[in-house]
Amino acid sequence: MNNSTCSLALLGKAALVVCLAVVVMPLGFAQPTPTQKKEEAPVDVLVQGALDWELQPLVAALSEKEEVQLAAWTFWRGKIGNKHVVVSRTEVGPINAVAATTVAIVHFKPKLIINQGTAGAHDPSLKVFDIVVGEAAVDFGAFRSAHADEGKGIDQSRWSPIPHRLRLAGKERVPFKSFPGDEETLRVALATPYKRGRLSKGILGSAFEYNKEIDRLLWVHKTFGASSEDMESAFVAGTALGFQTRFLAIRIISNSEFYAPELQEVAGEYCAAFVVDVIKRLK
Repeated sequence: MNNSTCSLALLGKAALVVCLAVVVMPLGFAQPTPTQKKEEAPVDVLVQGALDWELQPLVAALSEKEEVQLAAWTFWRGKIGNKHVVVSRTEVGPINAVAATTVAIVHFKPKLIINQGTAGAHDPSLKVFDIVVGEAAVDFGAFRSAHADEGKGIDQSRWSPIPHRLRLAGKERVPFKSFPGDEETLRVALATPYKRGRLSKGILGSAFEYNKEIDRLLWVHKTFGASSEDMESAFVAGTALGFQTRFLAIRIISNSEFYAPELQEVAGEYCAAFVVDVIKRLK
């Protein structure tokens, strides 16, 4: 074999080695480098709030705190007591709530989600700083209206609720008029001491709305059974159910059009501090 033939043979062998490497590596036979990070274990609790003033006591309670930014949403990971916790700033409204929850479930794999923060009263008996623990959460913006001709006006008596439908585990679509809260966590929350107001269970209403008309508030309370209104709880609840993740919503009354319409931002701190106590009591 001459030098030219030998060189061609060596080049052929080298090309074969490169081709084999390209084929084998995507099939998973390549060994991971020592610097590759192992998948982290699921966290115990993902706790959410839309705004900073609904989150401060929760973030402050975290030990071994680490900030994590995922796309448009911010998270803080750490521990509260013996629980591994992620605090999530969802931002405001249904789109943010669903997206932040989905990102968190996929990334952190929480065993439980607690959505918490402030709410306006739909139940006239609720006072500012009362806390409602959600036995269920309902989207009160989900309704259909019967036909009415032009000039007949807008009449809520022609409106009726419609359910959300989820194809759980890819099977038949299941209708949900509301989304249930986790019973075990509900019991823990209701047994947690709270001294700034009344602590009760109820149905938490959500829609991307600010309602200040008394007749509208009373209609939603009667039609959907909603004790209060916020912009996230029901949408987080539906997302959690789709992922088969336990969920509970806890909301504090920050304002009531019935007697105290001015928003009390300090209510956000009170609710977050209460939720810190709830997390410490979880088994």
